Amino acid sequence: MASETDSPAEGVRIGGEATPVDLTDQPQSTDEIFAQVSHVQTVINHIHGNIGGASFGISDSRPKSRRTSGPVSQHEMAEARTCYVRHASYRAAAEQLESNNMVALIGNAGTGRRTAALNLLHDVVAARPDMVVELSPAYTLEKLAAREIRPGHGYLLCDWPKDDVEGSIADFHVREIRRRVRDAGAYLVITGTATSLPDGDQIPWLPPPVGDVLRAHHVASEIADEAAAQITVDHAMADVVALARELASGVPLDKALDRLESAGRRDVVAWFDGPRTRGELFEMAAMAFTAGLPESGFEILLARLESIAGIGGEKADAISADDPMPSRRLLRVAEGSLFGLAPGRRLVFKVEGHRTHVMRELYQRHGMRLWDPVIEWLHECANLRDPSVQAEIARGVAVLASVTDYSYVESTFLTPWARGGGVMRRQATAAMAISWLCLDETTRPEVLRTVASWTRASAVRPKFTASLAWSGELGIRFPLEATRMLWLQIKVSEKPVRHAEIALARLFAALTEATGNALPMLDRMAAQISNDRRIGRAVDPSIRAILSVLSARADGVRVPTVTAHLRSRPESAIPLAQLWSAVLVKRPHRRDALAALYDAVCAFDERDDDDRSRVRALFAALVEALPARERPLLAHDLRRYAISRNTDENRMELLLSLLRIFLSPAALSLDTTGKRP
Repeated sequence: MASETDSPAEGVRIGGEATPVDLTDQPQSTDEIFAQVSHVQTVINHIHGNIGGASFGISDSRPKSRRTSGPVSQHEMAEARTCYVRHASYRAAAEQLESNNMVALIGNAGTGRRTAALNLLHDVVAARPDMVVELSPAYTLEKLAAREIRPGHGYLLCDWPKDDVEGSIADFHVREIRRRVRDAGAYLVITGTATSLPDGDQIPWLPPPVGDVLRAHHVASEIADEAAAQITVDHAMADVVALARELASGVPLDKALDRLESAGRRDVVAWFDGPRTRGELFEMAAMAFTAGLPESGFEILLARLESIAGIGGEKADAISADDPMPSRRLLRVAEGSLFGLAPGRRLVFKVEGHRTHVMRELYQRHGMRLWDPVIEWLHECANLRDPSVQAEIARGVAVLASVTDYSYVESTFLTPWARGGGVMRRQATAAMAISWLCLDETTRPEVLRTVASWTRASAVRPKFTASLAWSGELGIRFPLEATRMLWLQIKVSEKPVRHAEIALARLFAALTEATGNALPMLDRMAAQISNDRRIGRAVDPSIRAILSVLSARADGVRVPTVTAHLRSRPESAIPLAQLWSAVLVKRPHRRDALAALYDAVCAFDERDDDDRSRVRALFAALVEALPARERPLLAHDLRRYAISRNTDENRMELLLSLLRIFLSPAALSLDTTGKRP
């Protein structure tokens, strides 16, 4: 295995031993590992950006948008209600909710439970703005029982795992939850495959009939009946809705069904039903975990897997130069194969949905003779220095979780990698897998609890892995939990926790890039620092964490994240000013804070009226946040800093006009931020 201290090499290198060094506090290595996890986040962002035009098929877990805890948007509520069919299971759930104020929809993933829950809550609270709130699945029964319930609100808990607590204790917490919800005149809808709620609060959930869904989308009855006959249990409600929209838009039935079937299991099952050699099976297993890599890199990895499995172990002198050599590359992508070549000679499945079906067939048909070598090989691959290999291995592990169960993947791969010794590549692979797992609504709650447990661990390595995970898709899904957990690491540690500081900065950049909204994170940090009563050096870790956020930049982007966020969310000027104020008053950190402020301001276009207004609003908020005695001192220091940076004349004029605000706050109030200085 490549040493952590080796220089990066082209292609894939595998084999050898890792150098057993701990690099959690080495800046260069830490930055590199975070950058690898960010690479996966870029891929996931691309998937979300293009999902609207993607072909549909078996929906393992590809959501249309990031969902986080907090108010459910009016757009999502409206989309959930479009052409919705209120069938028998829905009517039973509605009756239960109206009479008891809470109900649990218990059924399999992909059966439309979330959409049903949104419709149920819309019906009882009239879906006024911010009246339907999604709760984090990280809630335990005890914490949910202690949560404040706001009058008249509707609450949604999606894919809530069953709490492993003793029956009488669970009953006590459930009674308290029910009392709080009723007393507030609120409503609670829970979805899951199992729940801690009593049987009387549960509704066995079945999806609406396929034909009814198609007809609700104005598909002709005869076409709807014919199409419904082609839908199998492998198809999620999202596939049915996508099919309905295709047919309603005028796509011919045969073409729509062909697209639906092409992503199904037929071709994959047919391949596995044929007589297969060990070499073919291990090649298919390698593809299930590494599809998307360049063909040459795939072949290096496959050779290592075959070596572990004991395939092709002949001695070189036993092979004659005259022996025929099959054209393996051509056979691999021949007619009837499941594989194809993408641009750049990347080896891919001809249909993206085949990857999941291949993984399912491999797991269901074959035991330890196949999986023991594969697992050993995956542990080696997780330690490789090639980020593209780690990213695909991580994605494959997430696909495996969708066809087996999360606990198997967690115990076999995620936690061993999170705790692993030697170089830190396994930790990066584990965090990448966490990001992919967050795309699956069935594993997302389990992932949240796993990473929270790593954060609370006493050992350094799982904490480091948790920081990596919080900075990616998991943090985008649950920004408040991520901020709270990272802040906790920073606050309680006796020494600087650089990886948690980096994670906060990268989370800010990830939220800004993926959603344009990091306000929940900024508000939480502003509240935390304002309530921190520590003094002197005791507060330094928190100040450094804030500085890392204010100085954040996305990979390959010159514009500070603060500037990008202010452009998308001008109202963030207030919490950002509160954070800057907390740092600026600390003399040892003032220069770094001035540098971050200067860079953020200078990244705006001084010729653009909107940008000038945003800068003006930020300075106005700083006036409000800073103690009066600090304002003239800051004006003096910022002016000196701007001169030291050789600021051009136009920007210096703008800065000087804004600095007058600190000397005379009456010159600007928050209600005049639209005017130019």
